Amino acid sequence: MITKEKVKKEIDKLSDSEVEKVYLYLSSLRKTKTFPTNIRSLKLKGKLDGENLRSIAYE
Repeated sequence: MITKEKVKKEIDKLSDSEVEKVYLYLSSLRKTKTFPTNIRSLKLKGKLDGENLRSIAYE
């Protein structure tokens, strides 16, 4: 298992330009947004919440 200490030791071995690239990569990881996977039904008072819409559509 990789620990933070191992990562820090490896970063200490890098040149300044490589450290900058690592920093940019790490900062980009935080900026990624996750979108909710649950799409709630609108104006249906929750009738289709928790249902498999794909199977219902093909019935």
